[in-house]
Amino acid sequence: MHFDISKEPFCEAELRSKSNAVISGSIFIQDIFDITQELLGFGVSEKPVIEWLKQEGDSVSNGDLIAKIYGCSQTILKAERTVLNLLSHMSEISTHTKKILSSTHDFPETFKGILDTRKNRPGLRYFEKYAVRIGGGKNHRLGFFDGDMIKDNDIVTAGSITAAIDQKFDSRYMTDIQIEVQSFEQLDQVLEDGRVHMLLLDNMNLSNLKDAVDRIRQVGKASVTKKPYILEASGIGDLGFSEVASTGVDYISTSGLVRSAPPLDFNLKIARLA
Repeated sequence: MHFDISKEPFCEAELRSKSNAVISGSIFIQDIFDITQELLGFGVSEKPVIEWLKQEGDSVSNGDLIAKIYGCSQTILKAERTVLNLLSHMSEISTHTKKILSSTHDFPETFKGILDTRKNRPGLRYFEKYAVRIGGGKNHRLGFFDGDMIKDNDIVTAGSITAAIDQKFDSRYMTDIQIEVQSFEQLDQVLEDGRVHMLLLDNMNLSNLKDAVDRIRQVGKASVTKKPYILEASGIGDLGFSEVASTGVDYISTSGLVRSAPPLDFNLKIARLA
């Protein structure tokens, strides 16, 4: 569709929340408007200007005015849906994460935090992990480059836990290895091997999780690397975060921070023409 940009008015638009939310993603909105205007080739020299009335991480209520945008009307209209989609999605995650953390009490002093996972929407991992941090959560690894993990399929493929560790241990560079443990038999093998100090205790009930933590804490450090064990619980199902943390694990990871976030809504309306 062709526009005669000389006939397109400049305008002021208002961005409002239609939900109670924690704002997340506002730092990306200026780029969306700028790139949209550049790609459309309107030849407009004046970039859109955003006046933020609420900042990243702020809590807002239904109806709150978040920002005013000044610029070419066609730029604002063409970028509108992308802006609203990204802001809504990221704010959903931040709001949900903050709600989980604020509703969970009585964490032991040794507990270090709730982590996300790599179960993200394609192409949105960096945005979603950033949103978790805005909500007060912590990030697990981004990919293979910043942390190596030995999972159940790696163990099956290698033939044994020892063989799986052999494949990873000498090829790593400036990264630690974490290994997934689903049974006491696997746990004993990892402790006996002594090279991996980061353990993911996966899909264990509360009793088994507590017993596993007690066994590991009695050992204290990995015998080869001499590093203290760092313990993460995952696959906790319907167990509460507080009761899992009380077993003595350092971290709990859950895909629910991202995948279970309820929908939120924002709108963008043209308030006046320049």
